[in-house]
Amino acid sequence: MSLTDGEKAAAASTWREKDLKGRFNWETTSDEIANVFADRIKDKVVVITGIGPGGIGADAARAIFKKSPKLLVLASRTHSNIQAVIQELEPLGQTDSIRALQLDLASQKMVRKAAAELLDMTPVVDALINNAAVMATPTFQTTEDGHELQFGVNHLGHFTFTNLIMPALLKSNGGASVVNVSSAGSRAGGVRFEDPNFGMGKEYEKFLAYGQSKSANLLFSVALARKYGKVGLRSFGVDPGGCGGTRLAREISLQEMIDRGWLMPNGSPNPDWVPPKSVQQGSASYLLGAFDPSLADSNGAVLAACNVDSSFPPHAVDPTFAERLWTLSENLVGEKFD
Repeated sequence: MSLTDGEKAAAASTWREKDLKGRFNWETTSDEIANVFADRIKDKVVVITGIGPGGIGADAARAIFKKSPKLLVLASRTHSNIQAVIQELEPLGQTDSIRALQLDLASQKMVRKAAAELLDMTPVVDALINNAAVMATPTFQTTEDGHELQFGVNHLGHFTFTNLIMPALLKSNGGASVVNVSSAGSRAGGVRFEDPNFGMGKEYEKFLAYGQSKSANLLFSVALARKYGKVGLRSFGVDPGGCGGTRLAREISLQEMIDRGWLMPNGSPNPDWVPPKSVQQGSASYLLGAFDPSLADSNGAVLAACNVDSSFPPHAVDPTFAERLWTLSENLVGEKFD
């Protein structure tokens, strides 16, 4: 399913309307954000999921590492991805403050194991960036627990992990932040509350499944803000924009990108679509959500182009849907979180 012309226009409007306006904008990089909030990063404990070389999460780790966090926990399904990123950081300074955490979001058992290991590693977490994702898997697949893969990895894995480490987040001095990375793909469709598994694959469409998972990321942010905002937790959804060079869209062919209007027939970016970003620009909103205290009044909002973006559809941000998703998620993972 493709986005409608109206949805495309809404997705593109953010950067056009906010371009070069205000303190931060489309062109702002992660280093610029880190420089502004260096004192908010120093001596903090930061956790980033979905770490891999060349990724947006890896760039966020780089920018944060340069500002001397107390502990930087890099989580990934494979240790090789973490080690590759650590090697990239070694020229920037001593990496004694970095810890590796194996986190397989496709297995609730492994998610619980990773959460327990993190709580043994540190009693406090100041910022959690839920960056890991899979995108547009071409055929219907499920997690170890029987959930559609994109929904299971992108949302349910992070839902359980975040809630299990909530005691550490709530111990943050000054209030912790949770950043849930979404995308413009959330505009394509909401959560199928009655059938998130697409009829066990009979009705599967990979972009609708991706949209469901990315809408869930935004709704999870809304729910966290509503449930824990009163005790100081901040939570934001982030649309980093389309960043060239990452492996996220590896399952999408060049022809599909042309057919969906992302690229021109010659393979160049479509000038009518949202222009591509660098990973440094993409991760800037991660850092903004994690460290900018002035966003407290916008708790639960979506950040795009380093600004609050109110253009996302109700299926991705409505508090009623957020509460329904929380209940559904608890039922699917088999545990209540309050």
